Amino acid sequence: MRTTAIASVALALFVGLGAPALSADQPADLVVVNGAVWTGDVKSPTAEALAIRDGVFVRVGSNADVRKLVGERTRVIDAGAKRVVPGLIESHVHATGAARGEVIQPFVQLGSVAEMQDWVRKQAASVPEGSWIQLPRADLTRIRERRLPTREELDQAAPKHPVLFNWQYARRQIQILNTEALRVAGITRDTPDPPGGKIFKGSDGEPTGRLEDAGVLVSKHLPARQVSDEEYLRSLETLLHRYNAIGITSIFERNSNVDGFRAYEALKKQGRLPVRVTVTIGLQSDGTVEGTEKFIKALPFRFGDGDEWVRVGPLKIGVDGGILYGTAYMRDPYGPKAASFYGFADADYRGTLSLTPDKVKNMIRTGHKLGWQMSSHVTGDAGVDVVLDAVEAANGDQPIRDRRYTLIHAYFPRPDAIRRAAALGVCVDTQPAWYYKDGDALAPVLGEDRMSVFIGVADWLRGGVKTAINSDHMNGFDPNTSLNPYNPFLAMGTAVTRKTEQGQVFGSQQRISRETALRLVTSDAAYLSFDESRKGSIEVGKLGDLAVLEQDLLTCDPDHIKNIRVALTVVGGKVVYQAQPTP
Repeated sequence: MRTTAIASVALALFVGLGAPALSADQPADLVVVNGAVWTGDVKSPTAEALAIRDGVFVRVGSNADVRKLVGERTRVIDAGAKRVVPGLIESHVHATGAARGEVIQPFVQLGSVAEMQDWVRKQAASVPEGSWIQLPRADLTRIRERRLPTREELDQAAPKHPVLFNWQYARRQIQILNTEALRVAGITRDTPDPPGGKIFKGSDGEPTGRLEDAGVLVSKHLPARQVSDEEYLRSLETLLHRYNAIGITSIFERNSNVDGFRAYEALKKQGRLPVRVTVTIGLQSDGTVEGTEKFIKALPFRFGDGDEWVRVGPLKIGVDGGILYGTAYMRDPYGPKAASFYGFADADYRGTLSLTPDKVKNMIRTGHKLGWQMSSHVTGDAGVDVVLDAVEAANGDQPIRDRRYTLIHAYFPRPDAIRRAAALGVCVDTQPAWYYKDGDALAPVLGEDRMSVFIGVADWLRGGVKTAINSDHMNGFDPNTSLNPYNPFLAMGTAVTRKTEQGQVFGSQQRISRETALRLVTSDAAYLSFDESRKGSIEVGKLGDLAVLEQDLLTCDPDHIKNIRVALTVVGGKVVYQAQPTP
């Protein structure tokens, strides 16, 4: 028998629970005792101890009852009265892209123009003159000056290297090139605008360095970096272990393909997969019924294929852009303040649709008819209207309520949309950390009405819409300094306090309780992938996934929730993360 005790800030091994009681029951593989267990089971919400055998919970209850399952080979963990919760479910990440990107160039969050210049200078000192320098992605809302760098500022940092800043999301791309990059790309006063794009020029007719939707002029000049299969898998495995370190035991890969699914399968086959994965497949179609059918029928798997470790999830379509980029499709015009902030010429602009409403209907109805759960990237309130119209059309073909159609983002809940979504059994996958990180910058741009409902989790819940909160993690490996921080305690803490990074509160009515927040990353997140009977709570018969917290999420200062650390993470009865002892 091995016994593990959880110290105040770390885990330490010790022996001393005594001989196990004789029992006719088969011994467990792992037992946790002396815990403040929040089970997530509404019928029996608390417990002292639990036991896991063959990857599933076999007993949840008192110390005395659970100790009966301790055998000679049982690993026993003394939780030391710490909070024990179900394994956390991160229901929206782009881990495969983050893993590949980290191999090519490690992500750094640059928060000001000066930081960008310093980073470029360091790169210029380490690579030969003439080598391209590409800045890490930085969102406008997270740049202190609330603007993009200029050509002249990039020139100051590296006059002899071509430098590129690339700002892209959905249907909008802005690039800033320094003078040397313009020269290498052959962009001059005489270069015509590419189809659908624009080269910005000054009063003297010379390029300013700013391009919009004109990446075709630059991409062919950029060096390609090949990433080997093993480099990619090793990077992905490393990231998944980073997830474990903050209590994450399951993830939704939210926009992938056959290759992405196979990568997770490869890790599983090699015994290197430390989380459970539901893989969302991006639906590539021309928007016709025929084109959609062709794509779906060519897939080598069907919805739900796989096992408890790697499984095929829904299809996903992209309907509009993003609010950080001024491309979310809104019911009302953005207005003059937003036009100035985002760089629009038209204050009556409402955002953009990536697909026409008819194409959205074709794709959703076709996927539904072919037996798939469907989901959509849709940010703006008018975009949600378009999607719900299509879901209602699909429901007219055959009932859709039990398919749990998922609105991904849906940042501006409106009462009529909430009622429609609830009636159709539609779910929501949304990101409180964006409110935390971006709310301060967006407030003067979007106005009071929009900010009061921005990522309005409570409104969706009050309306009866099943909701999960998550990160949309896509760049970087650090849980707090990645482009979209994937720290689940930041998401929960923000949902509870409704505070931005600067401490402002917009829409206090959107606050939710701590237990509700915890359900949104456990049982309710499991619901989105039809897994609520298998995971998301600590109950006999469910998968043996859990996390032990260093601080108590249910009783600590609410402002401290975002700083909670994890002492231990268990997936399927195996310890996949254990905090290091304090020196």
